[in-house]
Amino acid sequence: MAKRHSARAGTLQAIFIRLEELVLANSGEDEFEEIFKLIVAKLWDEMNEATARFNALGSPEEIAARISLLLSGAASTWPGILEAGTESRLTPSHLKICVEALAPYSLHGAGFEVMDAFFEFLVSRGSKGNKGQYFTPRYVIEFCVRMMQPSMNELVVDPACGSGGFLVHTLDYVRRENMPSNKKLQNYCNDFLWGFDVDARAIRVAKALMILAGDGRSNIVHLNSLLKPVAQTALFDTSQTDGKNSRSITIEDVCRTRRRAHKGFDVVLTNPPFAGEVREESVLSSYDLGRSKVRVERDVLFIERCLDLLRPGGRMAIVLPHNKLSATSTGDLRRWLLTKAQILAVVGLGRHTFLPHTHQKAGVLFLRRLAKGEKPVSDYKIFFGVSDKDGKNSRGELSFKDDEQIADENHLSIWDRVDHDLTEIESAFHKFCNQEKVILGDSNGRMDN
Repeated sequence: MAKRHSARAGTLQAIFIRLEELVLANSGEDEFEEIFKLIVAKLWDEMNEATARFNALGSPEEIAARISLLLSGAASTWPGILEAGTESRLTPSHLKICVEALAPYSLHGAGFEVMDAFFEFLVSRGSKGNKGQYFTPRYVIEFCVRMMQPSMNELVVDPACGSGGFLVHTLDYVRRENMPSNKKLQNYCNDFLWGFDVDARAIRVAKALMILAGDGRSNIVHLNSLLKPVAQTALFDTSQTDGKNSRSITIEDVCRTRRRAHKGFDVVLTNPPFAGEVREESVLSSYDLGRSKVRVERDVLFIERCLDLLRPGGRMAIVLPHNKLSATSTGDLRRWLLTKAQILAVVGLGRHTFLPHTHQKAGVLFLRRLAKGEKPVSDYKIFFGVSDKDGKNSRGELSFKDDEQIADENHLSIWDRVDHDLTEIESAFHKFCNQEKVILGDSNGRMDN
């Protein structure tokens, strides 16, 4: 059997572009769907079979038959990623070319950073930015996780999880800090990591990445996170994609069915959509920030929604457009926020951070929801930081540290390789917390199970 090569994100991207040029553009099929099927089939083969069936041996018809078997196995083993009966829509001859290109590379052995980068590239090719949803650079996600320091006994949620970046990096952080056994890590994935998103395609990618990260796919759900229990009218199609009855559901509905006496999440880590407005009165009327208004920007409602999802005393990191953090026009939003939470930190990100998707300048807001009976105070210190190194150039390409050419990228994370200054900001923030006696997390642990 031919030697398998370790896949890198650039390699996979080059393969996809080449396949798009040679095959997919002429097939008339959805490029994302057909590549996604092949990736899932190959992952299932690598993770479940002693002998590889994802290979280009035999006739095109024989190859197509083997791929069908792999897709069937993946659909039954990993519900919500592929529907039962999913088949490749490529002709056997087109399929053979695709299999020949992918077969030499080990995807499971590549690690989730490589697969995460590839899926980010793949989904972004589907014009995700048109919805105001932009992939958060993974070193910015890592920064948010390190700032909030989630522990193994804390429930973490991303109500706009997209492809699952915050969840994957939280899992990796917990693994590094605690070095748990495989069983404990899988239990952590299945019980403590939660993701929700209205984009069905992104949810499928998140589930696939969490399989690579630790099989924590069960709490990643397709729904509209802005719906509250009192506002059941859907803004979008919120049908379940997990084989359940199709209906409009809320995050609270899901939590009640999966956790006893759920009292809220300990940590929210999220980057909600920047663009778009909500105009539906039945939804707006359920929000303090939407009541008596005819339209409200989605990211404003997400701020309130995330606070609702936090337990009293819980903490949050949320990426927001710069105007929400500083503009005069959003002063009422910030004043309202000060009545509900203690602002821990505000960190401004560079203008290149979200390129090539958008020039939108953004920052990260870190806060703690006030505990029950805790009254807001007006006089306390807040940590402010500004990143001077974007980690990207003006074309949106990653900027690497000077020694990147001699570094072994297989042994360095994106956090360590990219030329940013978020490490210094993180260090300064935790020094600030020590000086101001700001406690991150609940030292007494959780009471609900």
